[in-house]
Amino acid sequence: MSEKVTFKAELRTQTGKSANRKLRNQGLVPVVFYSQDGENLVLSVNENEFLKMYRKVGTTRVFSLDVDGKTYDTLIWKVQMDPVRPRPNHIDFLGVSNDRTIKVDVPVVTEGKAPGVKLGGRMAIYRPKLTVSCTAATLPAEIVVNISSMNVGDTVFVNEIDLGEGASVVFDNNFALVRCAAGRGSAKAAEEAEEK
Repeated sequence: MSEKVTFKAELRTQTGKSANRKLRNQGLVPVVFYSQDGENLVLSVNENEFLKMYRKVGTTRVFSLDVDGKTYDTLIWKVQMDPVRPRPNHIDFLGVSNDRTIKVDVPVVTEGKAPGVKLGGRMAIYRPKLTVSCTAATLPAEIVVNISSMNVGDTVFVNEIDLGEGASVVFDNNFALVRCAAGRGSAKAAEEAEEK
């Protein structure tokens, strides 16, 4: 497991549109920190430093938020982007603890090479993210689906995803997550076979 990143934020006393505009003009971003215990802090962070950290930890890695020397285990919860320029307008941080359950959207990735792709199939991921119920200690950075044994027509359903003890995917209905679908080449071959 990689070392936990520490990131500094400053307390701010002024709020509202005018105060937030001033912050952004100074290269800062308004932030609200919410803890699972109900503690809320109104903060600001350096935009460039935040973007560097965001690229590193994403929304599924816990980092240490330093506010005036006090640290909190934290996740980046929501980033509201500017509608015109590619920069954050507002950020929500969530303070987490190792013994409290949270629900987090975790990205889905595949690993391996599917034999079905070599035969003309194509891989389809139907959900780029899944909601996971877990604690900060059991939060996966990503959900890895091994596709190395998938042939054309094979499907991995959400109920087949095992995240280990302490974490589970939240879903109501079992749905297809990843499929090795028939590609153009294999579909064309099937059509030709039907015509004969």
